Amino acid sequence: MKSSRSRRRFAVVLTGVLAAAGSAATTAAQPATPSLEGVWRIAAPTKTLKPVSGAVPFTAQGRKRYEENKRLQAKGAYDDYDITLSRCSSPGTPRLMLTPMRFKIRQLFGVVTFDYEWNRALRQINASDMPPVPDFMGKGLVPSMTGTSKGRWEGNTLVAETTNLSERTLLDDLVPHSFDLKVTEHLRLVDADTLEDRITIEDAAYFTRPWDAVITYKRQPDALFPEDVCLDRHDAHQPVFP
Repeated sequence: MKSSRSRRRFAVVLTGVLAAAGSAATTAAQPATPSLEGVWRIAAPTKTLKPVSGAVPFTAQGRKRYEENKRLQAKGAYDDYDITLSRCSSPGTPRLMLTPMRFKIRQLFGVVTFDYEWNRALRQINASDMPPVPDFMGKGLVPSMTGTSKGRWEGNTLVAETTNLSERTLLDDLVPHSFDLKVTEHLRLVDADTLEDRITIEDAAYFTRPWDAVITYKRQPDALFPEDVCLDRHDAHQPVFP
């Protein structure tokens, strides 16, 4: 009798051990999410989002807006085309990635957060499997400066698609876009100290075809960012962005 009970107890314990081992093996088999975390700064500061090849492929409408922006820039009428310079409004996506100041990347629960030194701006890419939060008020229908970004991992590359961007932003210091803009970014580590962002621009109203630009960043020492108030620079007639 005792022998039978002992065998049953042993069987239960063995089953538990095997289940735990199987669970551990499954967890170990799951690939770890690549880490882009750290402090970064653009390698070659620029105000222009330059296509990988050729010139920006404007449509007639896009060219017209671009030339108008150049005319307004020459007049210093920034509020008529670039409210980042006139009001310190967020530069938006992808222009924020042209900042000459540092930014910090954090990853938590599948959400990738960009913490910018410039005006302490924030941007988030949801690369988690969490279902979207119900939007009963329709806030998602209202465009914003940084838009709505949804990400996924393809190997070691974070692919982020951003839509719902306000037309009040620019792609760089001059290039305009429409509400239909879609920005796709491929972010990856080239090496331990180099981050690459390959940006694809799609906007049929302003560009005849999708086009790419590539920006690289160099790792910086970890640091706490100081307070940065864009309006203070604006009021002091100092460069606002970048």
